[in-house]
Formats: sequence, structure tokens, C-alpha cells
Amino acid sequence: MSSILDRSFRPEPVDMRGAARQFVIDQVESTGAATRNDFDIDRIVSTAHDQIGDWDIRSMSGTAFWRIVSCCIRP
Repeated sequence: MSSILDRSFRPEPVDMRGAARQFVIDQVESTGAATRNDFDIDRIVSTAHDQIGDWDIRSMSGTAFWRIVSCCIRP
């Protein structure tokens, strides 16, 4: 059995894209005015990632984030 003290122990990688996706969903649903189904969530995540070069979308300015969101509303 591996433990954190074993040199061979490698924790499972964190699903950074999944965490970014959940953050976006939480943000767009935070006011109750819209749901995740109103937006192309994957496009928002990919665009934000491309702009900041990181999966931690929280580091992005609110203005830039909401600009991306506004361009990803589903018809």
C-alpha cells in the first residue's frame, strides 16, 4: 500500500480543466438569472485559458471574464 511518505507515491493529477469548468458554471448560475445551458461553457473555459495561459480562471479580471461569457451565449 502506498502512502504519501513513499517516494514512489504519486498523487492523482488534479483535473484543472474540470475545476475551471465548475468555476464558470458557478459564476454564470450565481445570480439565478441564467443556467449553464444558456452558455457554451466549454468555449468559455477554452477562451479564458487561451487568454491567461492558466486553468485558474479566478486570476482573470472580472471584466475580461464577463466579456468572454457574453460572447458565448447560446442562441
